[in-house]
Amino acid sequence: MTGPSSKTVKRLFALSGNKCAFSECGRAIVQPDGTVTGEICHIAAKNKKGPRYAPDLLKDEVHSYENLILLCEHHHKIVDVDTRTYTIESLREMKSMHEEKGCIELSIEDAHRAEQLLRSYLSIHATAPNAKIMVNSPGALQADNITIISRKKKILQPPHPDAIASDLNRRNYVKYLIDRYNQFQYADKDKIGSGKYIIIYNAIKSEFGMKWDAIPLVYFENITDFLKRRILNTKLGRIRNAQGHKCFSFYEEWLRKPDEA
Repeated sequence: MTGPSSKTVKRLFALSGNKCAFSECGRAIVQPDGTVTGEICHIAAKNKKGPRYAPDLLKDEVHSYENLILLCEHHHKIVDVDTRTYTIESLREMKSMHEEKGCIELSIEDAHRAEQLLRSYLSIHATAPNAKIMVNSPGALQADNITIISRKKKILQPPHPDAIASDLNRRNYVKYLIDRYNQFQYADKDKIGSGKYIIIYNAIKSEFGMKWDAIPLVYFENITDFLKRRILNTKLGRIRNAQGHKCFSFYEEWLRKPDEA
């Protein structure tokens, strides 16, 4: 099985009430127009490198109802990054509490939405040994293994209310620090190429597991401290710091004169 069954997804959808299971979130999983904005998430990962991987989980249990939870994209990232907080046990409890008020009966409309959610998730794998794929044979495509993956259309959504992007001042201050880092990198003529600017975005993703403006507001000080350290560690940052010159404005200073920071 390459994914959950239709019956499983419909049960999840009904009991979730078409809402993200994360406490006090309530974002829709499938919008009224049929746009899928939520995700089917594994409580215990299906592979060794995934979050909360459970080696004793049987193959048939990976995509079972008990091991799945519906979350919005924002909270899916949070629970998969912070696995110390969001353990298997805590996610099962979250799922159980969220589904207490759910109803197993689905309307025809909600059944269609559940099917849309499943289609957005599923990938089709044809990986049997020596399998042949033939279309309009003869002279058709043939291969020993072929993997066909369906991809979700990118949906532009408003920022999550808990994300840095939802707070204009904090978002712009983080962007200011990113730009400040890139200014200091630009001053280092020993570094060449556009990669010296891209590296900070990759570093943020590596550290926090998500795009900089999707990081939860509760981590605002963490991301700003991270960026300040990166600025001070640039060649120009080390020189200016050693000479006692200012390398960046602190948040309170920046708020007073953001255009002069």
